[in-house]
Amino acid sequence: MDSKKSARFKAMHKALQGEAAVHLRDMAALLGVSEMTVRRDLVDNAQGLRLLGGHVTRSGAPEPDYQVAEEDQRNIAEKRQIGVLAASLVRPGDTIFIDCGTTTPFIIDALPDDLEFTALCNSLNVLLKLQQKPRCTVILCGGMLDRRNLVFESRAEAGIIDGIRVAWAFISAAGVSATHGVTCYNLNEVDVKRRVMARAQTCVLVADHTKFEQVRAAHFAELTDFQRVISDGGLPLTQQQVIKKGGAVLVM
Repeated sequence: MDSKKSARFKAMHKALQGEAAVHLRDMAALLGVSEMTVRRDLVDNAQGLRLLGGHVTRSGAPEPDYQVAEEDQRNIAEKRQIGVLAASLVRPGDTIFIDCGTTTPFIIDALPDDLEFTALCNSLNVLLKLQQKPRCTVILCGGMLDRRNLVFESRAEAGIIDGIRVAWAFISAAGVSATHGVTCYNLNEVDVKRRVMARAQTCVLVADHTKFEQVRAAHFAELTDFQRVISDGGLPLTQQQVIKKGGAVLVM
């Protein structure tokens, strides 16, 4: 192995100290090489490293609990369908909240470019989508960016949320259970979800069928806290009945 490649591997191992994974883009920037160079290094001679879902991580290390880059490629057809159904609720002049995650950006994709609306958000991937809508006024809850889920977190954001009343709060989830409630992977998402839901005119859960009967670590709501649930055609009949029994309108 040449000295430059050896130095890159040493630098990658150092960058992973205390980290479960580092995004390929960030690793390439750290090394001062192209993403393709890093890919080739890992293919030719991995040196105890691997490329997983667009992230560099150690071989044999457990997969991170949640990485937006990995989730982004799952159940795309279902998420697109959910996005279209959710977007149909938004009317000109509405103020809405669009949660973090990989389902909610499909709502923005489905909104007409000529629709005038205001959107509150707290994640980078949602912000980047919203800025493409020319008639959207974007309100960002700022702070430090958490690279795991692309969420901006700051105690100051509570003041922004408390002063806004949204017509529609489109809330994502990683787990939906009648017994254990509605959950997500990361605790740093919980406070914003709860604050927004407490002030929204209508809370809308957007979750594809694979999220049901799943339980994740961070609990933020009960299924009965939502007035509408938007899912896809793969949702089992038993789950449909649970949603309706809880009083929510189910849209599929």
